[in-house]
Amino acid sequence: MKSRKLLFFGILFCYAFMYIATSKQPLCEGDCEKTTKIASILLLDKKYVQSVYRCTQPRISDTLCVFVKDTVGINWNSLADTTCLLATQNGLLQQKIFVLKGDYPYDTVAKKICP
Repeated sequence: MKSRKLLFFGILFCYAFMYIATSKQPLCEGDCEKTTKIASILLLDKKYVQSVYRCTQPRISDTLCVFVKDTVGINWNSLADTTCLLATQNGLLQQKIFVLKGDYPYDTVAKKICP
């Protein structure tokens, strides 16, 4: 009975190791996890948001870039405030937020420095 449990956990460990080793998306921790959480909230809630990234990728900085679609009637300063609130709630303090229209060359439509 003991050897069956050991065999079961050995097989389970091998499958878990293979799953982690072959997953296409790298594990995201720390700043990456916080930024991804902010992006997922904004992308779910706001249909005009295209993406949220660190402006100086792959380096970690204090600047978040929110790329948006060119949409009429949107208060971009309100979006910057919302992003700032989400960043603060997720432990990203004193962030600089840039809201950019997503087509190159980028047009900065709002800036915000979070407390």
